Amino acid sequence: MTSAPTLPTAAAARAAEAFELPGPVDSVERYGSGHINDTFLVTCRSRGGEARVVLQRVNGAVFPEPEKVQRNVARVTAHLARRLEEEGFDDRDRRVLTFLPARDGSGWHVDAEGSLWRAYRFVAGARSHDVAAGPAEARAAARAFATFARLLDDLPAPRLHETIPGFHDTRRRLERLEEAVRRDPRGRARGARGTIDAYLAREPYARVLGDALAAGKLHERVAHNDTKLNNVLLDDVTGEGICVIDLDTVMPGLLLHDFGDLVRTAATTAAEDEEDLSRVGVDAALFEALVQGTVQGLGGGLSPFERESLPLAGRVITFETGIRFLTDHLLGDVYFRVHRPDHNLARARSQLALLLSLEERDAELAAATGRALGGRETPAASRRAGHEATRGGAPSPPSPARSS
Repeated sequence: MTSAPTLPTAAAARAAEAFELPGPVDSVERYGSGHINDTFLVTCRSRGGEARVVLQRVNGAVFPEPEKVQRNVARVTAHLARRLEEEGFDDRDRRVLTFLPARDGSGWHVDAEGSLWRAYRFVAGARSHDVAAGPAEARAAARAFATFARLLDDLPAPRLHETIPGFHDTRRRLERLEEAVRRDPRGRARGARGTIDAYLAREPYARVLGDALAAGKLHERVAHNDTKLNNVLLDDVTGEGICVIDLDTVMPGLLLHDFGDLVRTAATTAAEDEEDLSRVGVDAALFEALVQGTVQGLGGGLSPFERESLPLAGRVITFETGIRFLTDHLLGDVYFRVHRPDHNLARARSQLALLLSLEERDAELAAATGRALGGRETPAASRRAGHEATRGGAPSPPSPARSS
């Protein structure tokens, strides 16, 4: 996600030759819309015709120990393949990523600059979506992520590596924002003051899930930790969510973190960097579909506290992601890749607008959760955290035309 110079395709073509490809390389082109790694689509000539491979350079600035990332990925994909076989799936090659070995026999390639590359088979007949076209797509994505979590519930020891320690430590994320405001190294705090104040006024979101974990109300699971809608492939014909991708942050975490990020990206039809804030808001039908898909995929594996906290999860992760964007804006766009001036500020404002919508429609979302859980009334515990977070009248996000 760092704002590094664009990697030329020539470097990717050289890296591709280090892997056991299905045939000679015909073409290499940039692929996908991810913020983190450099991703390319490699087209090869094979005996059966055209074969495609996805090639990635792992971002060493984000993942300083990329070998640990790949060791996690290898364990997770091997376990998923075994579990899918046990459950009788005959299309396992489409439901879990299959990584290609390097020519030296290892699971990855390290180039002359020290960058780690990996390659996996392209999953044909499926694609990712940045915005849900409707409840069916949202439900399918949620079911895929929940199935992913369920299949990994019995992953044998040892514990997975933490590829980014403290990734969802929301309290620490808020501390970093406060530090960035104090330092203000690029002189940007004044122009973002309204947005900064709105986030700081919602400090209770930074501790509610961590406190619940410490109190034993939540338990650690194997989590994906980056459950954006576009990290699951939906079948082009059936619409089923068939394969969860972008496994770099699969590590110990909370189910509520994963559900919350899915709410942030799939329960709204606005992009995360939408500048017309009137278009940003939660869609209750999409939210209900996400709960339905999660319940279907987990098969009843939600704890009581997880069930009652599903609406809260969306608010917490939207808050957390917004302060990450805002922090990076204040520090000079050193982490997330940007494509225009004040891009991270636009992202932070869009997330704040979504957070306000989630707060305003909380009772409606709680009712939707209850319906999706089979008619059970959702307790008000999660709403109390939201009310505490907004007590004192935090300001609304500024319009794009204003300086703050």
